[in-house]
Amino acid sequence: MEVHRCRFVDYVPSAINALAFVPNTTRPVLACGRANGDIELWNPKHEWTLEKVIPGGKNTSVEALAWAHQTVLTEDEDFWDSEKEKQAAIKKLTKTPPRLFSAGLNAVVTEWDLTSLKPKRSVDSHGGAVWCMATNHANTVLAVGCEDGCVRLFDIADGELAFIRSFDKQRTRILSLAWSQDDKTMVTGSANSSIYKWDVEQGRVVSRMTVERVPGEDTLVWSVKILSSGDIVSGDSLGHVKFWDGATTTMIQSFNSHGADVLCLAVGRDGTTVFSSGVDRKCNQYRLVDQPAPKTGKNGKNGTINGKTEMVTKWVLSGSRRFHSHDVRAMAMDESRNVDALVSGGVDVSMVVCTASQFTGINQRRIPYVPQRPVISISKSTRLMLCRQANGIKVWRLGKSASPIQPFSDFEIGAHMDLIEPQQAILEMNFRDDRNLTASAMSEDGHWIAVADIEEVKLFRIDENPSLPGQLVVKKQKSFPGIRGTGAHLLAFTPDNSRLVVASTDSTVVIVDISQWESRKFDILAKFSQHRGVGSKAAGSMDVDGEEQEVAGGDGHVETIISMAVSADGQWLATGDTKNRIFVFNLDTVQHHATLPTFDAPLTALHFHPYSPVLVVPTASNVFYVFNVETRLMSDWSREYSSDKTFPTKFLAFKDKIQGVAFNPARKHTLIVWGANYMCHVDLNLGVGDRNAALSVGKRKRDEQIKEERRKQQRERRMMKYAENGALSAPDLENGEAIVVLEKKNGKKVRKVLTDDFLETREAEVNFQVLHKFQPLMFVDFLDDNSLVVVELPFVKILSSLPPSYYRASYGT
Repeated sequence: MEVHRCRFVDYVPSAINALAFVPNTTRPVLACGRANGDIELWNPKHEWTLEKVIPGGKNTSVEALAWAHQTVLTEDEDFWDSEKEKQAAIKKLTKTPPRLFSAGLNAVVTEWDLTSLKPKRSVDSHGGAVWCMATNHANTVLAVGCEDGCVRLFDIADGELAFIRSFDKQRTRILSLAWSQDDKTMVTGSANSSIYKWDVEQGRVVSRMTVERVPGEDTLVWSVKILSSGDIVSGDSLGHVKFWDGATTTMIQSFNSHGADVLCLAVGRDGTTVFSSGVDRKCNQYRLVDQPAPKTGKNGKNGTINGKTEMVTKWVLSGSRRFHSHDVRAMAMDESRNVDALVSGGVDVSMVVCTASQFTGINQRRIPYVPQRPVISISKSTRLMLCRQANGIKVWRLGKSASPIQPFSDFEIGAHMDLIEPQQAILEMNFRDDRNLTASAMSEDGHWIAVADIEEVKLFRIDENPSLPGQLVVKKQKSFPGIRGTGAHLLAFTPDNSRLVVASTDSTVVIVDISQWESRKFDILAKFSQHRGVGSKAAGSMDVDGEEQEVAGGDGHVETIISMAVSADGQWLATGDTKNRIFVFNLDTVQHHATLPTFDAPLTALHFHPYSPVLVVPTASNVFYVFNVETRLMSDWSREYSSDKTFPTKFLAFKDKIQGVAFNPARKHTLIVWGANYMCHVDLNLGVGDRNAALSVGKRKRDEQIKEERRKQQRERRMMKYAENGALSAPDLENGEAIVVLEKKNGKKVRKVLTDDFLETREAEVNFQVLHKFQPLMFVDFLDDNSLVVVELPFVKILSSLPPSYYRASYGT
């Protein structure tokens, strides 16, 4: 097989600036804010699944994130006519989805619509850049720390976002803040070597704590937290982590445990565990433990009370680990709902997850930094590849290798083939819009490129300049109407290049006819609203086990469309959303055709077989399902094997999710499912095989060689033993087959046939063959028979674009 290993794609993920878990009154979700303004929403279930990405924009770096999920009524008791009415209101309030707020250096506080992924409402901070933000424990007030030295409060109760008032102004910026458990006091960290304790009702400072400073320089208090006991923890630019008495505001303990700035802190719910990290990349754990009281008196004995040793509680540095290669800017911890995770992120673009309760004893999990949903599309007939960046796209023409003079099977695995035509960048388009791109697509003939953000869909025609061969002419289709001013989450062209499919931000699937572009006519052929909970019961549902399964769709729930696929013949369209609803549409009749069953695990992709109406649906549990959309039936292979009880255990144990499916035209009954760090070849004509077999191709070959060598040695030892005892003649020893008589200790004689079947056991056939040869994968697909395109993003390439990491020379180095 010919493999195009593409490492020339200019894609660099953005640094992580903020992390925040949703309150524990709702299902667990982690928000991850990046320097380019994007906010990722992760579900810890199924080994961390990416649900959505809220697109950012120019100069919208996310510096602070805050969740709010109100469960307390704000109305007076007299407002309710009965206790039943009050409890119904509380229940309704609890079921309301959580709200997400973000802020940054653009001085704007934004609440996000988590379905359309658009800003729901925005307010000015009235104080310049926002450095920190936090909600009170009742989730009714949002506090914002600003550049001008003011803390400002915003009312977020009952769906509001309105300015309330400001605290007394300080002469330095507010870098960090935290609420007390009763929401009556607040603590802020500043850029003037000070920590302030505030009375929230009066908006005034009630106490001031001062940290050490270098002469001539102010110390920056980057992070503050308030423990459940009321004590205060701070991390500053000198690398100190300090513990303060919350009542007297006096320092209890100080740890000089970091070599540089402490940028972030995370605290446990019970107030006995604290984590810190920062520029020096170390992640430290502190625990509150009981220790004997210090020795006192002339005898130097510990203090005693009634003959018992007096114990005091003290903070100790209980563990230290280093997960990152560069500055750690954010940490978040969730100890509830079986999550038990400490998450960190920073300049090196990767999120790292470790078990909070067993911080020092269990290996960490590094979430892949490659896009979880491909940003690459290809034109197989023209050998073109498009890659989407935050504010532009780039198109390459893939290289060509010399025709081999021998079959691919005769080549050694990994052998390099000479290129007769290298890859070539033929087009680069950068857009002036302030919004990051959310979707892109390229037609099969390479003449159409569509891009979209959350507000607009743009269509471009690409042709070769007739007067200058080799140069391209790009024309924006200004008459293209878009979709009533809405943007798109996904875009796709039909294989005949005549239609554009748009999954809009309002969860509507729109089919646009582009075949009459020369007359500047773009007709909207159909709009499907199934993902808005409208009209999904008009067509049949998929058959799973001989019975039709009713799937909720026309229930009024609006969900974000996250996956879409068009069949190779252009007849079928499949779309999936975050509620795991998958709808199939017939593009010939332009009607809704069927609804797939809802799976337990979230879907991660949708792909059609190139030669049949077969849809493959991978899920976050690493189980994939195969459906015939024309007959509305699950395939026989999938009925028998698509289950976490039958799939290979080692394949199910992969923490990296299936991100895509590729089909080799030369082997129509096989497919390749791939994730960030593996590719797995599956033959649908075979069963699963041994569930516990080694799946790695290289490991299995090494194991087979070791087993074969072991069998050979055992056989030789047996033969020599039998020959020494006179049980075998020389010819018998040479051909390896003989009838031997073995005499046991009790005097009985046993006749056995010594053959290869006697010495060896037949191994079960292995179907799932996994290859870990390639670097983190961004995209995998076939161009032609036995011609595979693999787009990789090595971490070394990312490191070359990052600033130098912290280094402090040790003595003697």
